[in-house]
Amino acid sequence: MKKALIVISLIVLSFVIVNVTKALYSSNFLWDYYLNSKGFYFETDYDKSITVYNFWDGKDIGFKVLNYNIDKYTEDDISYEVSCISDVSCKINGQDLYKSTLNGGEKSFENISISLDTQDKDIEIEIVIKSISPYKKTIKNKVLLHKEENIVGSFDYNFIEYDNYGTLNISNYYNQDKCFNVKWDSTNLKVEPTLIDVVSSDAEGYINEFTKDVLKNETVSIKFYNQSSNPISKDIFKISECLES
Repeated sequence: MKKALIVISLIVLSFVIVNVTKALYSSNFLWDYYLNSKGFYFETDYDKSITVYNFWDGKDIGFKVLNYNIDKYTEDDISYEVSCISDVSCKINGQDLYKSTLNGGEKSFENISISLDTQDKDIEIEIVIKSISPYKKTIKNKVLLHKEENIVGSFDYNFIEYDNYGTLNISNYYNQDKCFNVKWDSTNLKVEPTLIDVVSSDAEGYINEFTKDVLKNETVSIKFYNQSSNPISKDIFKISECLES
């Protein structure tokens, strides 16, 4: 009888956890939908809710906060703040809590720099980005910084999919800056055209090849939009070092 009660309790607990998780996801989804209906587009180019592995040499981590999503932007100025949670000392643009404002009425962004005072090889941090006005929205990013010293002299890449977009992440493990050439079949996969150098487009005008400069020991993320329901594999991309002119 006691074992049966334990089993029933575990089943009930699992049901509650699953439903609470679904409720939180639905709540966040509905809140984002509500904010978009108000013309509020507060985003970051850093990936949400994921542990990111970077070849890290102790330098500052850089990303952007944006007042736009694709071609839509917020009309009002956006006041926001950025904080960092970690076991080591971290600063945001030189401050413990960074506060600033994004210009409204245009596509505007601000560069954010996270500096860490440590010599550790594996560090986990959480970046918290909060808008204060005209609406409140919180974006949290979990990041794992990992030094992998035995892969110097190469590069790697992966593709990570989210709800309505994906990111191609290219890591430069060389001890010098590198240019990389990226090709793919552009059908149903559209690239965010900013911050890349377009090489060619297909017959319909969609980009299918570009180059991207990546600083030594750094990783860059390029955003793509999948217009089909089929998952995207990293294998569809052909990435090579740029030919010297």
